[in-house]
Amino acid sequence: MILDMNRPESKGLSSVLDAQWEGRSAFTVEEAGCDILGLSKCSAYAAVNSGELPAIRIGRRWIVPRHTLERLLSR
Repeated sequence: MILDMNRPESKGLSSVLDAQWEGRSAFTVEEAGCDILGLSKCSAYAAVNSGELPAIRIGRRWIVPRHTLERLLSR
């Protein structure tokens, strides 16, 4: 068995995300903000623009890395 050191369970941490998100390393703003955090679409993008929801802009898309979302949820 090969351990992926980017996965929380490899570091001895349990995942704070539901099993449906297993295997995903990044999320759209709508997935992270609306589906996982329960925000409205407008609030999710406002959180990205204010820096409250860490995201990376790639072209016209905003991507929320899994590790930053898990850190946010584990606080």
